[in-house]
Amino acid sequence: MKNRINDWPQYLDRLAALLNIARMSLLFSIMTFYVLTQSMDELGSAVPIFNKIELYSWATLYAFLILFSMLVPRWQNQQDALPNVNAVVDITMIAWLMSMGGGVGSGFGILLLPFVGSACLFSRGRYPMIYAGYVTLLIIIMTWLQISRDGFENISMRVCTIAVTLIAAVYFVACLTAYVATSLARSQNLQYQQSQMLDSYRHLLDRAFNYVQEGVVVLDESGLVWLINRKAQNYFPMLVADTRTALFRQVMQYWHTEQKNIFEMNCTLNGWPMRVHARLLQEANTPLLMLSMRSRTEVDQEAMAIKLASLGQLTANLAHEIRNPMSAVRQANELLQEEEHDPVRLKLFHIVDNNIGRIDKMLEDISMLNKRDKKNKQAIDLRVFWSAFVQEFVLIKPQAVNCIQLEVDSAHLIVWCDSVHLQQIIWNLMNNAWRHSLQDKEAIRVVIQKQAQQQISITVIDNGAGVSTENQLHLFEPFFTTEASGTGLGLYVARELAQANHGQLNYRPQLNGFELTLPRMVNE
Repeated sequence: MKNRINDWPQYLDRLAALLNIARMSLLFSIMTFYVLTQSMDELGSAVPIFNKIELYSWATLYAFLILFSMLVPRWQNQQDALPNVNAVVDITMIAWLMSMGGGVGSGFGILLLPFVGSACLFSRGRYPMIYAGYVTLLIIIMTWLQISRDGFENISMRVCTIAVTLIAAVYFVACLTAYVATSLARSQNLQYQQSQMLDSYRHLLDRAFNYVQEGVVVLDESGLVWLINRKAQNYFPMLVADTRTALFRQVMQYWHTEQKNIFEMNCTLNGWPMRVHARLLQEANTPLLMLSMRSRTEVDQEAMAIKLASLGQLTANLAHEIRNPMSAVRQANELLQEEEHDPVRLKLFHIVDNNIGRIDKMLEDISMLNKRDKKNKQAIDLRVFWSAFVQEFVLIKPQAVNCIQLEVDSAHLIVWCDSVHLQQIIWNLMNNAWRHSLQDKEAIRVVIQKQAQQQISITVIDNGAGVSTENQLHLFEPFFTTEASGTGLGLYVARELAQANHGQLNYRPQLNGFELTLPRMVNE
C-alpha cells in the first residue's frame, strides 16, 4: 500500500513478541522431544531422529536468533520495498529442522505454515508468492535429495504426496494471510483517515465553541460544569470544568420552577448584568442546561451600533436629498439680495445665508462620517503632510500666520492611515483651537512625537480658557455644541475617522488640547 499506517508498527511489534514466544516454544519442544527420544534410545526402544551435533548447532543458532530478536525487535520491521529477511531466516531454519528430522516425510514441514503466514503479515500482505515459492523450492530440493538418497527406483508415493500437499498448503496459507493482511491494512488506512477527519472536525468545533461571541456554559442539575468556553471564562475566571458552582442558582431555580426547555432571562451573575439564553439538552439520559450569555452592556452597545448604522444610512440619504433644495434656497436668497437696499431685510437675508452655510457644514460632516469605512490607507510622512496642511490653513485663515508653533521629534514620523481622513481630523482640531484661542503669537502649539507600542501622537494645544469639566463628558457626542453657529458634529466625526484608522482621539485637560494617536508605519 502507498499510504503507510501509523498503527502498523505497533501491531508488528506485538506480532514480533508473539513470534518470539512461538520460537521459544518451538525450540523448547524440539529439545524436549530430543531428550525424550535420546532416553528411549538408551533403553533400546527407539531409533534416534536427530543427529546430536547438527541439532545442537541448529538449537544454538536458533537461540541466538531468538535472543537477537528480543533485544532488537525492530530489525524484523523492515521497509516494504523488499521481502522480509527475518521471515526468510525463520523459513530456512524450519526447513533445516525438517531436513534433520528425516525430510519431507518427517511431518516437521507443517511448522512452515505459521512462519509463512507471519512472513506475509510482516510484509503487510506483500510478496506472498515469493515466500511460497521459496518454501516450494526448499521442499523440492529436500524431496529431490531424499529420492536421490533412497534411489529413483524406490520412489515413495507417500513422500511425493506429502510434498505436493505441503506445497499446496503453503500457497493457500500465503494467499489467505496476504488477503487478510491487505484487508487489515486497508481498514486501518480508512480508520486512520476517518480519525484524522474526526480530529479536524473536533478542532473546528472546538475553535467555533471558543470563539463565539457568547459565553457558553453547560451544566447539570447539581451545578456540575460539563463544558465552558473561553468567553465564559473571561466573564467568570473562577469557573472550571468538572467542578460544581452555585453561580447560576438563579437560572437553575427559574428552570425548575417554570419547567421550560428554552427560555431567556436577565440576571446579575458575579456582579455582571447578563442576558442569558438557556436550552435543555439530553446527554446520556442526564438533563443538561446549556447557557449562552452576554453582558447586557455588550448587547446594548451592539444594539446602539446597529441603530447608529441605520441612522448613518438614513442621514446619508437625507443629506443627498437636502442638498438640492438647499442649493435652490441659497440661489434664491442671493437673487433677492441683489436689488434689496433695506437694512432690515438685508439682515434677514444674511441670517438665512448663515443658516444655509451651517446646514451645508452639517451635510459635509455627515458625508465625511459615512465615508469612514471607505479607507485608502497609505504611508504618510507627517513632516511633509504638516508643511502642506499649514500652508492651506493659513490661506483660509490668514490671521493665523505666525501664530502656530510646531514641535516635532527628530525621528522619522510616518503613520499608516487615510490621508483624506487625517486632513479632516487635523482641520477640525486646528479650526477649533484657533476659534477658542487668544489668537495671538502663541495661539496654537502642535506637538508631534513618537509613542510606545508603535504609535505616533499629534497634540493640538491652544492658549484659550479650555473646556469646562461638565462639558468634557459631552465633547464627542453628536450635535453637542456650545456655540450658536456650531453643528456639534466636528469632534464626533473626527473621533469616528480616527477609530476607523485604528487610532484614538482624546481631550487632554492638563494640556488644554486634543491628542490624536495613529499607528506608526512599522517598516519605515
